[in-house]
Amino acid sequence: MDSEDITLEEKCENLMNVVVESRKRFGKMCVEYEQKSSLMENKMLNLQLETLSNLRFKPMSKILNIDVDIMKKEVDNFAADILERQTRIENLKKNVRNAQHIVVQLKEDKIDKKLRKPLTAEEMLAVAKSTK
Repeated sequence: MDSEDITLEEKCENLMNVVVESRKRFGKMCVEYEQKSSLMENKMLNLQLETLSNLRFKPMSKILNIDVDIMKKEVDNFAADILERQTRIENLKKNVRNAQHIVVQLKEDKIDKKLRKPLTAEEMLAVAKSTK
């Protein structure tokens, strides 16, 4: 029985060694798999970054090609037009004030009112009698 026990012990030991060796191999394979998968993941991320960096993005709204010199001329013309209109408005205000002064003077002019009244001989006599 000893020989059978030894053989059984040897068989158990051999089987245990096989299990240990298979675990070592499996552990190495897991580590290698993890390394390879992380390497592939890094390569994929780098490829995505490279692809994105090479793409040309379309803007949300197109930038118009504007000629700055023409725009400056238009702004200058607009400013000149505003100044011209402002001077015209000031002249109109001045003319209105002058017209108002003339109207006030005409309203206060007593001689003109007297001249506008129709004069008849009877009225002249009445005015002369009233002044005496």
